[in-house]
Amino acid sequence: MLIQTPMKLNDVVSLKLIGGDEVIGKLMDERTDSYVEIKKPLVVMMAQQGFGLMPFMLTSNPDATVKIDRSHVLALSKTMDQVSKEYIKQTTGLAV
Repeated sequence: MLIQTPMKLNDVVSLKLIGGDEVIGKLMDERTDSYVEIKKPLVVMMAQQGFGLMPFMLTSNPDATVKIDRSHVLALSKTMDQVSKEYIKQTTGLAV
C-alpha cells in the first residue's frame, strides 16, 4: 500500500491545466476555491532526451509568484522526487 504525505506550503507540486499543459512550481497557497498560487512556475516540455522545463510565462520574472484560476486546473499533486530535484536544481542552481 502506497502512503502519500499530504501537500504542504513550499512543496514542489505539479498542476495539469485544462489546455493540456503541465506546470511545476513551489506551492504558496491552495486554500481558496478560486485559485492556486505557485512560485517560480515552469512548464514541462518533451524533448529528444526526455522532458525539459521551460518558463511558464516568457515575459514574466522567473521568480514570480502566479495565481492560476482553479477552473483551469484539472489536477494538483505533489511532484515526483526525481522531477522535484531537477526543478530545484534549475530554479536555484543547487543540486539536492
